[in-house]
Amino acid sequence: MELENNEIPRVTQILGTSLAKVRNVQLWKVYLDFVRRFNNLTTDLSGTARRTVSEAFERVLQEVGTDKDSGEIWREYIQFLRSGPGNLGGGGWQDQQKMDLLRKAYQRATSVPTDAVIPLWKEYDAFETGLNRTTGRKLLQERSPTYITARSANIALQNVTNGLRRTTLPRLPPALGFDGDVEYMEQVHLWQKWVEWEKEDPLVLKDEDLAAYNRRILYAYRQALMALWFWPPMWYDAIEFCFRNGMKEDGEKLLDDGTDANPESCLLAFRKADHLEMTTPHADGDDDIQKRADAIKQPYDKLLDTLYGLVDKVKAREARAAGIAKENFEEQQKREAPESDDEEDAGAREEALRKAALDAQLGAIKKGHAAQIKMISRTISFSWIALMRAMRRVQGKGKMVDVTHKGSLVKKEWVGGLRGYLREARGRGRMTSDVFVASALMEYHCYKDPASKRIFDAGFKLFPEDEQFALAYMKHLINTNDVTNARAVFETAVSKLSKKPENVPRAKVLFQFLHEYECQYGELSQIVKLEQRMADLFPEDPRLTRFTQRYIFQSFDPTAVRLVTSPAAQMRPKMALPPQIHEPAQTGGYRAPTPQISSPRPLPMQLAQPGQSPSALAAAFVASNSSTNSPKRPLPADESDNDSLGIGSRKLARTDRSESPLKGAAGRRLDAQRRLGGGGGGGAGTPGIGIQRGGVEPLPNMVMFLLGILPNAEKYQGSARFNAERVVDLLRGVDLGRANTSGGKRW
Repeated sequence: MELENNEIPRVTQILGTSLAKVRNVQLWKVYLDFVRRFNNLTTDLSGTARRTVSEAFERVLQEVGTDKDSGEIWREYIQFLRSGPGNLGGGGWQDQQKMDLLRKAYQRATSVPTDAVIPLWKEYDAFETGLNRTTGRKLLQERSPTYITARSANIALQNVTNGLRRTTLPRLPPALGFDGDVEYMEQVHLWQKWVEWEKEDPLVLKDEDLAAYNRRILYAYRQALMALWFWPPMWYDAIEFCFRNGMKEDGEKLLDDGTDANPESCLLAFRKADHLEMTTPHADGDDDIQKRADAIKQPYDKLLDTLYGLVDKVKAREARAAGIAKENFEEQQKREAPESDDEEDAGAREEALRKAALDAQLGAIKKGHAAQIKMISRTISFSWIALMRAMRRVQGKGKMVDVTHKGSLVKKEWVGGLRGYLREARGRGRMTSDVFVASALMEYHCYKDPASKRIFDAGFKLFPEDEQFALAYMKHLINTNDVTNARAVFETAVSKLSKKPENVPRAKVLFQFLHEYECQYGELSQIVKLEQRMADLFPEDPRLTRFTQRYIFQSFDPTAVRLVTSPAAQMRPKMALPPQIHEPAQTGGYRAPTPQISSPRPLPMQLAQPGQSPSALAAAFVASNSSTNSPKRPLPADESDNDSLGIGSRKLARTDRSESPLKGAAGRRLDAQRRLGGGGGGGAGTPGIGIQRGGVEPLPNMVMFLLGILPNAEKYQGSARFNAERVVDLLRGVDLGRANTSGGKRW
């Protein structure tokens, strides 16, 4: 707009301000066009304009020449060099200079992954072969690996940045759970992928040109920060990269810009303060120490001022929201004012409802803003803690000074150091109990000063219902072997919390801590009394859990261990049996067989009954493995079925069956299922025993019975062990057809 209005001074001012902070290809092209507009090369007789444009090109390529969208600038730069004085292929110094400049430009351009890398390589090929085919082929062969790497990297970079929104207008990150938070985090992830891709060194620069490798990564960080200006973790990563790789000036510049962009960020403020503490030289004199402390505390002061300002803004927003709600209520009251006595009664009821709705709305507004203020207050407290720690390292406890008024001594107070900034924090307010805990513990661990107990006592008076503060106080007293005062703090805190039923659950952490201590070092009577109080206050907790807590030490609970006393009985492996196919009984037409998974067959010892003979046990085992695997359907149940039925009655029973499904396509399907499922296919005389087609012959039922009743090998002692080879020979020669039970019935 300023260029269209010919506002040249304003354009110069805008470019001078923005170019240093915004590394955007389009913006730098505007700058390049602006320079070329006011440096006419056609009328340039002295060469000044060409030198100015050449310097502008070099500056632009230095700043954004590594961008994946900078291909058009490289092509314009090469065209600019081609238009210069001299003839390609000539023998004069200008001709040779032009050839060298073009060769260098082509080699630089074809080593950067851009959209124009392929056409630029073709131009370079024509350029070299046009000058000298033999030398050109040699030079092209030398530069070919760099070009291939850049071309491949360009494809990979396009994939990495797919979906990335490159913008120079950053926005605040949405709060978690609100509109836009998922999309914002997706963009953060994509920017991180680009940076990580550059760190993987796809252009193989780390070993050959470390400075170029670092420049590319820093450029990726700067591009990310333009879009994620208000995302402190990205600033922190860029700062750490600069400091780790010797780019101190860039790191300090990013640190200053990051804290200016995010003054409320504890992450960047703490990082800057730590950097100042590490880089500021140590001093001995009081004045030098004070100067060093003033320099280190500047980031903390800026952070605290911003956080206290946020509290004021939240309060102002709360007042505005409450005022709008009240105005809306009053306007509604005026619009719906009653005009008669009947309407007045109905209007009174509606007014009461509206008043209740207003109170609920005001309560919700107050509660929501109170949660925000609470979070900011805790952030303020931990910022004070960080400042106190830093000042303790620099100034120690601080210095006691006299405070006078009109020439008379008023009081003594601490200035600087740990105690001085604790006093300052209490004066500014918005503190939580964490400040007192941190200050007291620093007093004890750093100086072994009894003032730590006085600080705890002061905090306990200010926060009598803060269970976390009471817990920290109890831990400190027990660590100092002051168990009596620890129990007193416990009783005081519990009594205050128990007065309000809604605060009773908050006391559980105090009970749990004291219970753990009493279980380890106290008397059993004290433990029982304490557990009874816990049972009265927290009846939902199981008594078993409280009892086992007595014996837990270092997260190991011996009462919950399930020991193995008999591996044979407790560590039997689970046997996975293949499913068996059963055919349901049919009375009408044929139906396709339905596969069913049968339960595992019982072992012989599972079928045994008290006082049962071995022969009866064997008969029960055979009965349990009866022919449910027969491809023929079982006989229908008949009351006349008994032991007196002979062969003739069996033939009569077979006449009632429908046609066997083994015939035709149905039989083939059942046979295929039997092959896949591995089921047996024995006949009526040998139930459950059959040969699987395409597999191995299974062991007979009687062999399985024998193996089932044999004791485990560990039951045998000494030399009383079976010889495996002789057992196999014995089983091989057994005639199962001649084996009879004691009752004379065939198995």
